[in-house]
Amino acid sequence: MRLIILLWGLISLIKIGDRDYKYDYFPDDVKAEIESNTIGYSDEQIIKYSLDLTSKLLMFSEKNCLEKGEANCVGYAVLCSNICNYALSINNSTARTKPVVGYIKICGINICDLAQSLVSPEYKNFVKDHDFVEYYKEGQESTFFDPSLYDYSNGIIGIN
Repeated sequence: MRLIILLWGLISLIKIGDRDYKYDYFPDDVKAEIESNTIGYSDEQIIKYSLDLTSKLLMFSEKNCLEKGEANCVGYAVLCSNICNYALSINNSTARTKPVVGYIKICGINICDLAQSLVSPEYKNFVKDHDFVEYYKEGQESTFFDPSLYDYSNGIIGIN
């Protein structure tokens, strides 16, 4: 676990663009759960809650089928951003989140480029980039968090 925590300090999420992917999958019971659990939360608490709830609702898969609880990094980013924005809005925060596309760097090495050089041709498109979430608020620098990394590491890493 120490190695993972040490490595997290060496990981960077680099945004290259916004993800043009709209998906408002929200079962009513999830909305009710968000409403009852996040009243009075700060933005930071909402981000952490959104990461935890996304991890609870999804399992990693090559394809996105949120209704079945299956998603790749795109689906994770979309659902987590939707959860976060819903909780931010009911708490009257002016901050918002959005899914973005980019890549992960560890110790200055672009992991997506490295993965593309290692995988077979049919998976090259799958690893060409990575999706995560951007948190932004007027007058503040954007920050990024990664719900799929967060889920994969059992909550140890994911907030940059």
